[in-house]
Amino acid sequence: VFPLMFSCSKEVSVEATEVETPEIQADPWTIIPMPELPGSGGPSSLMAGFVQTKSQLEMNGAGTHAKVVWSADDAFVMRGYWSGSGFSGKSTYTTTLGGEQAVFSTGSAPSDGATAYYSIYPASAHGDGAFGTYAGSPVFGITIPSNQTATANNVDGTANISAAISEKSTDNLHFTNIVSLIKFKLSGDNVDNVGSITFIGTSNLAGDWIITPDGGGAFDFVTNISFGGSSQSRSVTLTGPFVAGTDYYIAVAPSIQDGFSMIFTHKDDGARRIKKMSSKTLTLNRSQIYDFSTIALGDVFPTAEPALTPYIAATTSTPLKPVTIAVVPDGFTSAQLDDYELKARAGIDAMFATEPYKTYKNYFNVWILRVASNESGARISNGTLEEQNRDCYFQSTWASDSYNSMSANYNRVFSFVEDNCPDILNGSHTIEEVPVLIIINDNRYGGISWNWANGATYCMVPTTDDGGAISWGYPNIEASSIDAVPNNIRTVPSEEKTAMGLSSGTWKNTLVHEFGGHSFGKLGDEYWYTGTLTSPSAVDGHSWSPVQFGLNLSDSKSVVGWDKLINDDGVTTALNAKSSLYASRIGVFQGGDNSVFYRWRSERTSCMIDNRFYFSTWQRYLIVQRILTLANHNVSDPYTPYALSYASFIDNDHPEDPLRDGGGSPVMRPDGVSDIVPPRPVPMLPPPVLVNGPLVINRGE
Repeated sequence: VFPLMFSCSKEVSVEATEVETPEIQADPWTIIPMPELPGSGGPSSLMAGFVQTKSQLEMNGAGTHAKVVWSADDAFVMRGYWSGSGFSGKSTYTTTLGGEQAVFSTGSAPSDGATAYYSIYPASAHGDGAFGTYAGSPVFGITIPSNQTATANNVDGTANISAAISEKSTDNLHFTNIVSLIKFKLSGDNVDNVGSITFIGTSNLAGDWIITPDGGGAFDFVTNISFGGSSQSRSVTLTGPFVAGTDYYIAVAPSIQDGFSMIFTHKDDGARRIKKMSSKTLTLNRSQIYDFSTIALGDVFPTAEPALTPYIAATTSTPLKPVTIAVVPDGFTSAQLDDYELKARAGIDAMFATEPYKTYKNYFNVWILRVASNESGARISNGTLEEQNRDCYFQSTWASDSYNSMSANYNRVFSFVEDNCPDILNGSHTIEEVPVLIIINDNRYGGISWNWANGATYCMVPTTDDGGAISWGYPNIEASSIDAVPNNIRTVPSEEKTAMGLSSGTWKNTLVHEFGGHSFGKLGDEYWYTGTLTSPSAVDGHSWSPVQFGLNLSDSKSVVGWDKLINDDGVTTALNAKSSLYASRIGVFQGGDNSVFYRWRSERTSCMIDNRFYFSTWQRYLIVQRILTLANHNVSDPYTPYALSYASFIDNDHPEDPLRDGGGSPVMRPDGVSDIVPPRPVPMLPPPVLVNGPLVINRGE
C-alpha cells in the first residue's frame, strides 16, 4: 500500500496489483474480401484492475502480467453524497510524480459526514454537471472519448477510466476499472502507412454514459440512459503513427457486440482502407483486456471498396443449386456503409443461429450488396405530419410516424438485385427465388414483409436502437377454448405468461420474425389483437399459385396441415422418442392471423407471436420444405414443393426453445438491459403485405 498525501493533510492510499493473462482463444476474424484468418490467436481476457487500482498499464518483461501504475500529472475528482440531499461540489486531486507511489493534493477537500464518497479518474472524464440521482440511486456521468491517441504499450490517459467508492474521504481508495480495453499488435509492410484505426461495434462504445454503484464497491454501466441527452458513438478511432510488433490499446464501453470491425485507414489517403470484420458476439466486460493478438495487414492497401460481400457460401453437394438471399442497405450514406455491413452480418447471423436455419445453413448463399444513399435515414410521407423527404436509394418510407405502415420502391429494389446479385447474373436464379432483405438506417420501431404470389418478396427492417432493449408479450386475452366463438374469451393468467417466458431483444428479433418467418418461410402471423373475425373465412395466401402463403395457420380446427405431428401414425411416436418437448407443445390452439377466433395454430407460442428465436415444429417443417424446394428446383419443374418426409425432417430437427429450454440455438442477449430501466414493451409487428399476383418490375420507376 502506497500513501497518497493530500495538502489538506487527509491521507488516502492506493494499491498496485498484477493479474495473469488467460489462454488465447480461437480467432473470430474474417477479412474482406479474402477469407483467410489474420494470424493466430483471438479475443481473450486479461483481468486489469478488477480488485485494485489502475491508471496506466505496464507489462512485465515476460508479457504475462499487467502492472498498474499512476502517471505524472494524473488527476481524479471526488464527490461526497448525502442520502436524501444529493452531492457536494467537485474536489480535484492531482499528482506531479506518478509511478507506484504518488502524492495527490487538492485545493479543498469534500466535506465530512457524507453517506459515501465517489471518485473518478481521470478528472477529465467527469463533467461538472454530470451527477445526480435516478430511480433512487446515485448516478455519475462519464465520457469515453471517441477519438484516442495511440500510445505504444499503453492506453490514452484520457480514456482509461477508473472509479472508487469509500465511506470516508480519508479512506484508502481502491479504484476499479470502468472501461474495457481492446489490445492488438500489427504486422506487415502496410503498418507504416496506417494513419488511424477505427473500432466499430453494433452497440455504443464511446461518448457520454451513466454509471451507478453496484452495491459491491464497484460501478455498473446503465447503458440505456446518458446524462444531458448527450450523444454516443458505436465507433472509436485511434490515431497513429503505428509501429509493427508493438502493443496498442483502444478503450471502449462495456457492452455486448453482435459483430464488430476494425478499419485501417491510409495516412495519406482516407479513401484507401483495409477492413477486417467479425460477426461473432463479443461480450466486453468491465475492467478486462481483450487481446486480439497480431493482426496481419499484408503488403498492399486496397484502392477501391468491393461492391458486394459473399458472406455465406453454400457447401452442401446435395441440392441442384444454392438457396440465395440478397441483403441491401437503405438510408446509409457512403460513409455509413461499413456500419451497414456490420449490421447486415449481425442480423443474418441471428437468423442462422435460429433453427431450422442453423441446421441448413450450408445450403445458402448470402450476398451483402452495397449501395449508398445520398442522405441518412428513411422517409415519412403523410399530409398530417411534417414531411421527412430523405434521399434514400430505395425510397424506404413510413406512411406516417407509426410503426405499421412501411414500403419501399420495389421496382428499384428488385431491379438492383437483378443487376447485382451474382446468382441471378449467372442465370441460375430468378428474382422470384431470391428473397431480399433491406437493412434500413432508421431508429424507429417497425418491420414489414411484402410478398407476391409467385414467391418474390422483400423485407424492411429498421435498425431500431433507442439505447435499450425492447420486449414483446403474449396477448392478454385468448379464446376460452379450441371451440370458442366470438365473445368467449379468457384473460391469460400471469403464471401462464411466465411459463412461456418474456421475449426481449433488439431489431434482430424483428428480422428473424419478418425475414426468416414471413419473407423466406412464407409464414403468417400467429398473434392476435382484441379485434376478431366474426365468421369463418379462408386464410389469405392459401389459394396462391405457385407459392402458397400462411400454411402454418388453419381456418379449421379439425383439418390442420400438421395433423401428422399429432395423430398416432408413427410420426408422433418418432417425435416423442427424440424429445418430450414435442408432446408438451404440439397441438391445436385457437388464435392467429390477427384474430382471436376462427384461426388455429400448432403451438401456443413461437417467433410468429412474440419474436423469440424459436419457430414451432410445424413452422420449422415448412421452412425446411421451402429450403429444399428452392435448393432442388429445376427448369422444367421450378415450383412443386419438395416432398419432405416427416422422418427425414425429424432426423435433423432441433426442438429446443432458447428462451424456455436454455439449449439448442444460442440466445442472442439483449443490449442495454439494466435494473434501472427495464426493456421497453412494443406492439406486435404489422401483418405482412400480400400481393395476389406475379411480380412485374417497371424499370422506369
